[in-house]
Amino acid sequence: MHEFRFDPVQMPAAAQALRGEVRAFIAAEVAAGAFAPSSNSWSSFDPDFSRKCGERGYIGMRWPKQYGGHERSALERYVVTEEMLAGGAPVGAHWIADRQSGNQILRYGSERAKQSILPKIAAGECFFSIGMSEPD
Repeated sequence: MHEFRFDPVQMPAAAQALRGEVRAFIAAEVAAGAFAPSSNSWSSFDPDFSRKCGERGYIGMRWPKQYGGHERSALERYVVTEEMLAGGAPVGAHWIADRQSGNQILRYGSERAKQSILPKIAAGECFFSIGMSEPD
């Protein structure tokens, strides 16, 4: 039998600062009555909250700046996603556009689509939904 060992990892200072920033933002929104935290926050649709996230650069974080993105690291994007879900924030309006549709447009879309749609997603102004069919 092999023993697994995982040494503690120290988050970079920028990621720690971002975590604190997002926590403070969520706490302020809850205190202001903007939303009540939910355990399935990706299903909570709040366009005003998504717009505020866009203003803060929390959407399209990894995308190129030329398309409205912020060219942040994967770790920074993870930190924001983790804090939004842990805080029960209503991310459902921009969830699919940020996680799936926008990335598909970035990879496969025409230049016109990238220039016209991606900045609106990153601003929290353009939303997508997807339909899926699964057994049962």
